[in-house]
Amino acid sequence: MNLSPHLLCEEEAHPRGKILKFAGEADFLAVPAVRQLLKRLLTQHIPFLIVDLSGVTFLNTPFWAAMQRYQLDGHPDARLALCGMNEALKAAFDINGVGLGSAEGGGIAVYDHLEAALAAT
Repeated sequence: MNLSPHLLCEEEAHPRGKILKFAGEADFLAVPAVRQLLKRLLTQHIPFLIVDLSGVTFLNTPFWAAMQRYQLDGHPDARLALCGMNEALKAAFDINGVGLGSAEGGGIAVYDHLEAALAAT
């Protein structure tokens, strides 16, 4: 689905949850659609949501905030994981101070690639 002129998202079902594969630039034009997508997913009580960022070249702070809001608003047993971040995206996470760490610790778990995130389910 097109979330903005610059950002695409592909949803995939997984036996333990859902995978979102983003591609393009998560700029200000995309943020409202990303928020709506995550809000819809919250109502589905997905136990494990993997966000694959391997196709993303740019993310802004409101996108990070939307991810963190999903983690905070999700049901207690829900987990959020990010994967496929390049060095520039990792640096943006560090600058913005978004709660990365482990899903078990209440943070957003981060994996190098999709296969590692899937193995963690």
